[in-house]
Amino acid sequence: MRVDRDRAEGAEEALLLACARTMVDPAAADAVPEAVARVADWDGWMALAGRNRLLPVVTRTLHGMEGVPAEVRDRLRAASERNAGEALRLSAELRRLLSALEAEGVRAVAYKGPALAVRAYGDPGLRTYSDLDLLVSPAQVDAALAVLRVAGYESSYAFTPAQNRRFRAVDGDYPLHHPVTGALVEVHAQVSSARFRVRLPTDVLMRRAQPVAVGGGTVRALADDDLFLALCVHGAKHRWARLEWLVSAAALAARTGLDLSKVSERAWRIGAGRTVLLALHLASTALALSIPATVAHAAAADADVPALADEARSLWFTRAANDSSVAKNLRFNLRLRDTRADRLRFAAHWLFTPTPEDWGWLRLPDALAPLYRAVRPLRLALRYAPGRRG
Repeated sequence: MRVDRDRAEGAEEALLLACARTMVDPAAADAVPEAVARVADWDGWMALAGRNRLLPVVTRTLHGMEGVPAEVRDRLRAASERNAGEALRLSAELRRLLSALEAEGVRAVAYKGPALAVRAYGDPGLRTYSDLDLLVSPAQVDAALAVLRVAGYESSYAFTPAQNRRFRAVDGDYPLHHPVTGALVEVHAQVSSARFRVRLPTDVLMRRAQPVAVGGGTVRALADDDLFLALCVHGAKHRWARLEWLVSAAALAARTGLDLSKVSERAWRIGAGRTVLLALHLASTALALSIPATVAHAAAADADVPALADEARSLWFTRAANDSSVAKNLRFNLRLRDTRADRLRFAAHWLFTPTPEDWGWLRLPDALAPLYRAVRPLRLALRYAPGRRG
């Protein structure tokens, strides 16, 4: 089931969607020339494609197509070549780091980055990514961070023991950077923060990991259905504000032939039912992904899903920078929780569970760490008081 929404957007938006659909269904390329002929503001369209991280995709789609100005083709080709070079560099770095981790007995799985590009698009250069994501068992995070330090990376966090235990149990994503190469790596103890009430245990995901060909070798990556669920949770966390997130999830489903009925059923069991329902509704209406009739009917019957989908679409096509308001993200994800109990737990988690921002705002010794449950509401009240932006 699909609802054609092109008329709700302008010519530039319609062309972006037309190009994006080719990653889900190659036959969608037949509609691209007509969309090209309608575009008047090519600078605006290039900016739109860039904000949505789709320049490599549109470059491939528009290659050699009449009606695209020569200057635009040149700019697209240059951007795509830069992206391909970066993809090769990051693919090599991914293999280097995974080999280093394996040599020290640390099991790690590639998450997103080049591995996702290969599974979803068949080409690591067709996605734009600036960092590498590694999933590691919570029990091996410290060992993984030590290996990365030897490899030249520096952590962005400096936690006390109590803060580290709390952070790993709730969020568990550790960003690192290489001061010489500028490379970014994020070590994940889990693919979804405990705040979102989604049950995707890391050890289960790692047992189900599969080999993926990357950079002339193979790496272990999330199984396709696990990856799809993780992408849905990640996209919803950010209100699907970047169209490429949806394109890669939909292309993964189409390219690998995922059984979306089974994926949807599993999503309801793990607390991500409406999260996946929204993703499939968006992928169907915006990208023409074929979804089961039962899923389409459930999305249409849900009081919130169509409105949340409209909110996500508005973020793709805004001319300003993506609106990343914390309050709006909170409301969006609160509405997506599967049950009233999950919504209450999500709200309580957000209100009372301390984060690195709270620890940086007021430094307390570990012996007083429980006081952060009171500090956080105070900081939030001051941060989002009437008259202040947030």
